[in-house]
Amino acid sequence: MAVILAMMSREQRRNALPREPASVRDIHRSAHMTRILDGGVHNCVEYIRMSKDTFLKLYAILRECGHLRDTIHVAVEEQVALFLHIVGHHAKNRAMKIDFIRSGATVRRYFNDVLRAICSIRDLFVKQPDTSIHPDIEFNPNFYPFFKDCIGFIDGTHIDARVSANLVSKFRGRKGITQNVLAACDLDLKFTYILAGWEGSANDYLVLKDALSRPPPYGLHIPSGKYYLVDAGYTTTQGFISPYRKVRYHLREQVGRRPQNAKELFNLRHSQLRSRIERAFGILKSRFRILDSRPFFPFNAQVDLVLGCCVLHNFVREIDPNDIIAHEGVGNEDEIPTNDSPNTLGERREAQSRWRELCENIKDEMWHDYVSRGCTSQVPL
Repeated sequence: MAVILAMMSREQRRNALPREPASVRDIHRSAHMTRILDGGVHNCVEYIRMSKDTFLKLYAILRECGHLRDTIHVAVEEQVALFLHIVGHHAKNRAMKIDFIRSGATVRRYFNDVLRAICSIRDLFVKQPDTSIHPDIEFNPNFYPFFKDCIGFIDGTHIDARVSANLVSKFRGRKGITQNVLAACDLDLKFTYILAGWEGSANDYLVLKDALSRPPPYGLHIPSGKYYLVDAGYTTTQGFISPYRKVRYHLREQVGRRPQNAKELFNLRHSQLRSRIERAFGILKSRFRILDSRPFFPFNAQVDLVLGCCVLHNFVREIDPNDIIAHEGVGNEDEIPTNDSPNTLGERREAQSRWRELCENIKDEMWHDYVSRGCTSQVPL
């Protein structure tokens, strides 16, 4: 049988098409990279989902940090371009074999190498929010001084997941088979915290509880006296302020009408600010189409992909203020514990009562300012 198999293998090699010499393949690869980077601004953005200058800075950082290095056959530049095209378009391995004239094993190996490298620079670009007052709040009379202590926004999003058959029931939620991702972002649309890997059926309360219970630097930390704006799925408590329930909230519900009372005004201003995290999610998923598809990777790699894409999102936001994708006009898309909350039920209720009182004070001050400026007869922008 061994002799027969050897003869069959030799016959197949004889009948196979002759392979191009290595020098010719290198010329084709070099030409392919030239078309990507020098074929025009829009061509570069379409292929690797960022501008040429941003791409060059990214691979320079990965090289200088020592996380990636040139090999005998593949340069760092090609490794990063291969990775970005896969996550930007959810390109299949067999398609990348043709584009870069590489074997499937080579494509898979360098994809994993770049993913690990990007996750390793997380601390450089995913940072805790600044506690100073953001200019968008400080110089906007609709938000200042009412939201002067707001440091960002928290929300969850569902990312398509592919899991083994015995885990499907845990990951199946109202949006299909997904992982529940908790994220916090600042007013510059940069993510300041990401927790991925929870089952799609998990309650947002459990996900946030896990984030707050983790030790530094992996947990969600809220500076004293500061707070995040959250949606109506949460409640107002220490470190978090949610909108009033059973009151108009979403911006599309406010179009063409003015607030009729203090609660409607508070919800309008709250929504105008908190919609930024929905826009951040929109830009993230628009740039990296792999997040809108069920990837063919082990689940651990799928979790790292979410983190890696968020790191890249922050990198582009920091490096390229004129990013084309961010200006395409992408649209939106129970009690919360805190890491320093009191232990007894009475103390927790007292803390929650104080923060609800703060919310009431903000609402009343905002309405008083709104009325004193004679805005009740105007339609808000």
